[in-house]
Amino acid sequence: MEYSEYRKISDDYHRRFANYNRIKKTILKKYFKYYHRLEVIGQENIPEGPAILAPNHPGGMELDIFALEYCGHKTREITTLVVENWHFLNHAWGRWYVGGGIPLWTTGGLRYDYIDPYLKEGGENYPGIVCIYPEGNVPHFRDRNSVFKYFPGVVRLALNYRAPIIPVALINFSEACPVVKIMPKEKLPDDIICLPFAFPLKLKIEYGEPVYLDKYYGRQLSKAEEYWIANEIVKPAHIKLRQKYHRMDVKPVDVEMKRPK
Repeated sequence: MEYSEYRKISDDYHRRFANYNRIKKTILKKYFKYYHRLEVIGQENIPEGPAILAPNHPGGMELDIFALEYCGHKTREITTLVVENWHFLNHAWGRWYVGGGIPLWTTGGLRYDYIDPYLKEGGENYPGIVCIYPEGNVPHFRDRNSVFKYFPGVVRLALNYRAPIIPVALINFSEACPVVKIMPKEKLPDDIICLPFAFPLKLKIEYGEPVYLDKYYGRQLSKAEEYWIANEIVKPAHIKLRQKYHRMDVKPVDVEMKRPK
């Protein structure tokens, strides 16, 4: 889809659903405050300029997306990259439930023209905070304390926009709304089955110290090198943050990696 067409559809959606999404946001902010007693830690680690959040993707019912977008920062908006199949462009779930985000194509990769307004100077939403889930899929409840391989999209965003990566630990989301079944799909995000409700557990969002990849700016990197940066530089910062709460099970990386010279 051309960017101009996307903007036309997006602007029309946000205009027609403005009141609905405003009411939903108000309700969900109160829900997280009183039902889950959501605590946000380390907000001072997010710099004033553009930033990329790299959290784990726990639990069901998109509670992690809502908590980050609606409650993750006191004064700035956080926008999540949402897989195109579930984005409001193409799916009723995205239209009526998620209600926002930047579309992400799992087969075609990042569309920088869609992301430019948030992370490129001069964009209408600059400087923005954009969230991408480096592991991709939501894990089963039994894997809630596992860390899987990081895909290179988070690295490509950081290098393209010369923005820091902020590791984010989302705590107790998997326990609040456990994922009980995973239905894998080839070249697409997994389908999941979760409980149709959430337990009233206390939830936490903790931001770690920013990771800067400035020594790789302006370099032509191979996919193997991007995977190395994602899994050997970005992922350890995330693991360190989550280890404050749980012992982590780090899964092996099953793709070729190469350390940049």
